[in-house]
Amino acid sequence: MKNFFTFSVIKRVVTYSKAHKIITGVVVLIMVGGGYWGYKASSSSGASLSYVLGVVEKTTIVASVSASGQVSTVNQIDIKPKASGEVTWVGVKAGDTVWAGQALAYIDSTEAKQNIADAEASLASAKLQYQKDSAQAPMDYDKSLEALEDAKKNLTTTYNDTYNTVSNAYLDLPSAVTGMQNILYSSSLGGQSSNQWNIDAFRDMANQYSDNGSTSAIGTFIDVVERDYKTARTKYDQAILDFKNLTRYSATSDFEELLTISVDTTTAIAQALQSELNILDAVVDELTIRNVTVNPSITSMRTSARTYLSTVNSNLSALLNQQKTLDSTKKTIRDNERSIEIYKIGNESGSNPISLQSSAQSIANQERNLQELKDNLSYYTITAPFAGTIASVSLKRFDTVSTGGSVATLITTQKIAQLSLNEVDATKINLGDKVTLTFDAIEDLTLTGEVIEVDAVGTVSQGVVSYKVKIGFDGQDERIKSGMTVNSSIQTDVRQDVLAIPSSAVKTQNGITYVQVFNPALAETGGTTGVVSVIPPTQVEVKTGISDDTKVEILEGLNEGDQIVTRTISGTATAVKTSSSGAGGAMGGAAIRF
Repeated sequence: MKNFFTFSVIKRVVTYSKAHKIITGVVVLIMVGGGYWGYKASSSSGASLSYVLGVVEKTTIVASVSASGQVSTVNQIDIKPKASGEVTWVGVKAGDTVWAGQALAYIDSTEAKQNIADAEASLASAKLQYQKDSAQAPMDYDKSLEALEDAKKNLTTTYNDTYNTVSNAYLDLPSAVTGMQNILYSSSLGGQSSNQWNIDAFRDMANQYSDNGSTSAIGTFIDVVERDYKTARTKYDQAILDFKNLTRYSATSDFEELLTISVDTTTAIAQALQSELNILDAVVDELTIRNVTVNPSITSMRTSARTYLSTVNSNLSALLNQQKTLDSTKKTIRDNERSIEIYKIGNESGSNPISLQSSAQSIANQERNLQELKDNLSYYTITAPFAGTIASVSLKRFDTVSTGGSVATLITTQKIAQLSLNEVDATKINLGDKVTLTFDAIEDLTLTGEVIEVDAVGTVSQGVVSYKVKIGFDGQDERIKSGMTVNSSIQTDVRQDVLAIPSSAVKTQNGITYVQVFNPALAETGGTTGVVSVIPPTQVEVKTGISDDTKVEILEGLNEGDQIVTRTISGTATAVKTSSSGAGGAMGGAAIRF
């Protein structure tokens, strides 16, 4: 039955195809085309990268450590100084009642004040230099542009001088080459009746004056002089053709090429003339030793060879000097172009060069350091963290104290927050660090405070080390109860007006921290969906500073306004799938039915 059904179906298809040839042809074309189109779509699918962009901006970064703990009531607290030095004044004794913030003792701050004065002087000097450099930078940039323009004009002049130098050389070289040829391939040594070339006459002399089978001095130069002449002649014949094809309007590259060829050719001619002079000197020496009269033609040839050689050497020096001048002028242009590129790093106008940008960043760092010194000056005054009664005082005038050592004990009934930090976070905490506090049980309450105590010795539990930290509240609220859960954010560092980028933009590979940068910047930013770029971003090594939950401080490597990659999105194009319903639809009411 199955075979019969299959045969019946095939038979009906064939019958229908014969009766509806046009429709059948269209269906076949659509199916073939659809298959090809689907194949192309499938084969063209592939992965693409989109870049989510951002810019380097100046902002404030607050580095912090978050921790949770409980509220507790402290009965007494050890007062510890935040600075080291010699005690200059003690203003309390045991039993005294004090208020929060009252000065208890002073530590000598002479050195700290001197550091502030030095930092202020250094900052003032840096600002004056920056103002001077800022005024000078546009002028230096303009000078670089002028220098580049002058160098380009000089290059034009140098090319003209190159043509003149080469031209002068080819005024002298033809006669030198002709004279060089006559010394070897004329018949001046054999008289008017002889057709023997001079080189052959030299060879006969070499054979004649070879004693006991040894080669004479003349013979040692025969092969050399012939080789040098042929080399020089071949180079000259090609070079003179190249020169004749050159005009003052030829391409500068042709000038440079012919200058190089001319130096090579002139060098070869000078060498050939020197070899001819060597063999002539050898002939004269040999004849003189043997008391044979020197042919006047030989003397004449020696004089001519010296004259030609002197002229050729002068031309060679001129060509070499011109080559150096040309190279030097081109190098000047390259140096000026590089100088201009450096001026324009991070600013298209060139008025704010990278050196000036670096100076501005250095000034910002000095300002931050100065403010830190001023803030730390208050550490030289030991104050009471809370109101209470002094239970004991363990210091006196002229004592030397150090940070972390207890100098007094205060009895109080103030509430504090007691936290537990791991060993990594504990190293970031210092006495006096500002803290923001919230309470799970009191949703609308936010308090500020500061770190008043950090355990010097950690507690080990199940192999984990932790340190207790106590936070004093700047204010009290009756709703706060002992045992309540408190959430704290301890500010470990604050940097204002610093360069920063999103944390996601910073990458590390093989110990190198870097950021991907588009330079020049892309015109389209693409928003949160990213933008596709044919040219990939470049990796720029950076030095980072502090960070918060979203941003990282940039100390070196980037400038304000630089376009960076904050995130890379990898997408895959989906191939379009074809459907058989299209073919059936094309047949409409004439669809085959079984």
